[in-house]
Amino acid sequence: QAESLPVLQLNSVFIPRLALRTPIRPVIAAQMSEFQHIVVLTGAGLSAESGLSTFRDKGGIWSKYDYRDVATPEGFARNPTLVHDFYNQRRRGHEGIVPNAAHVALARLEQEFAGEVVVVTQNIDALHEAAGSKNLIHMHGELLKALCASCGERQPCLEDLSLTSHCPACGISGGMRPDVVW
Repeated sequence: QAESLPVLQLNSVFIPRLALRTPIRPVIAAQMSEFQHIVVLTGAGLSAESGLSTFRDKGGIWSKYDYRDVATPEGFARNPTLVHDFYNQRRRGHEGIVPNAAHVALARLEQEFAGEVVVVTQNIDALHEAAGSKNLIHMHGELLKALCASCGERQPCLEDLSLTSHCPACGISGGMRPDVVW
């Protein structure tokens, strides 16, 4: 029989802005002190608070695009220009977006907690990093990175990608694509 691990579940924690400048509430801190490791899973709702569109909400990104055209290897093979345009728009839309209180609170938890905090996010944006999170796993990839299909190298990517983009590592053109899960 597998031993079950203790879980502290905080389904709805309201953190007022003032609390971001004060110590973590004593009750939560006392409960959390029992643990050595904390894993936090975040999704689209977290970044929506910063103004980024979600993929599945009513009026979200998938209501405007068929994911099979822009978020699959087959879509990229059929129309790489469309896929590049789609992610270039996402990247440009990221400009000027800042982390919200939840991103900041998670980064602060990571910095102040005596044990280890890992944030696992479904989001492809860089708002957790901008807030200061360091121990982060992007489940679906990263919008601000590119992957070379020729050599497998990952590179920071703040500019538009196209079929003429070349890989800084191997020098081959046409193989760069958004570093997101397809």
